[in-house]
Amino acid sequence: MDGNIVGLPAGYRDFMFEDAESRRHIENEFASVFSSAGFREVIPSAVEYLDLYARGNQGIRERAMRFLDRDDNLLALRADFTPAVARIVAAHIREMPRPIRLWYSGPVFRKTDRHRGQYQEFSQIGAELIGGDPPAADGEILDIALQSLSRSGFPDACVHVNHAGIFRGLVNSLGLKESELAEVRSAIDRKDMRALGVRMEELGVNGSVRAQVNTLSRTVGDSRSLAAVASSIGNEESRDALASLESLASRLPRWRDRITFDLTEIDEMEYYTGVMFTFLSPAHSVEVGRGGRYDSLMREFGVDLPAVGFSFSMDRLGECE
Repeated sequence: MDGNIVGLPAGYRDFMFEDAESRRHIENEFASVFSSAGFREVIPSAVEYLDLYARGNQGIRERAMRFLDRDDNLLALRADFTPAVARIVAAHIREMPRPIRLWYSGPVFRKTDRHRGQYQEFSQIGAELIGGDPPAADGEILDIALQSLSRSGFPDACVHVNHAGIFRGLVNSLGLKESELAEVRSAIDRKDMRALGVRMEELGVNGSVRAQVNTLSRTVGDSRSLAAVASSIGNEESRDALASLESLASRLPRWRDRITFDLTEIDEMEYYTGVMFTFLSPAHSVEVGRGGRYDSLMREFGVDLPAVGFSFSMDRLGECE
C-alpha cells in the first residue's frame, strides 16, 4: 500500500460526476427498451461457486478471482453473467411460461494483465431469451440489442453476424487434429489468406474443401452474399446454418444497413452453438459487445432449453458516448 490509504489497487477505478451520469444514462435507456419488450431484471449474486465457471467458456474460469469461505469451499467473484443467469433459471424459474426474458446489469471481476493497463473490474449490461424458438428468438434478441444501442446514443452502431454451424460443418469434414484445426482457425481469424491456403495444402486438405474454406474466409457483406456462398458449400450442416442466417436477415428489415454477415468471425465458435454477434461502434473503431446462441450451456444446468443473449461493456459504451 505504501501508506496510500486513499488510493485503489491496480486494475480498479472510480467513476466521477459526468462519467457516472453517462453510465447511468446508458443503463436507464437500455432498461427502458428491455422493460418495454417484456424482459425482467435479475440481480445475480456477486459470489458464486468457482465450479459454476467450469461450464461454458473455460477461459472465464481461469480468469475468475477465487477465494475460500469459512468451510473451505472454493468461491469466485462474479466473472460472467450468463452462467449465473442460467443457474437462476435452473434453480428458481425453470417452470415460468416460455420464453423467459431476463436482463441484468452490474460489475464483473476477472484477472487481467494489469501491466498493460487492463482493468480487473468492469461492468456489463445484457439480456437473455431462454426457451424461445431459435429463428424468432435470434431475431428478437438482435432487434432488442440494436434498439438499445440506438436509444442510448449510438445510432451508428452495427453488428457483425456469423453462425457457428457454418465453419463447424466444414471442420467436421477436414479430418484434422485439434492442434491443426487451431492453426486453420487462427489464420482465418487473422484474415491471413495466404497462410491459410499454404497450411491447408500442407495438411493435405481436399482441394474442394479448401476452396469452400477459402470462400467462407473471404465472405463479409450483406444478406445477398449468403446466397452466393450457399451454392458453393458441400455439407448439410453448413448449408443449414447459412439458411438460418438468411432467415434472420429477413426478420430484421429495419436494421438491414446495420447488419454485416461476417463469416470470418469464428473467435468463440466452441462456446456458441448457433448465431454469433459482435457489436461495433464504427465512429470509435471499437467492439462494444458480443452475444449469440448457447443452447448447450443450459443443458449443463439440467434445463434443456434453447437460449440466446448478448452483453455490452458499460465501460466501452461510456468511453464512446
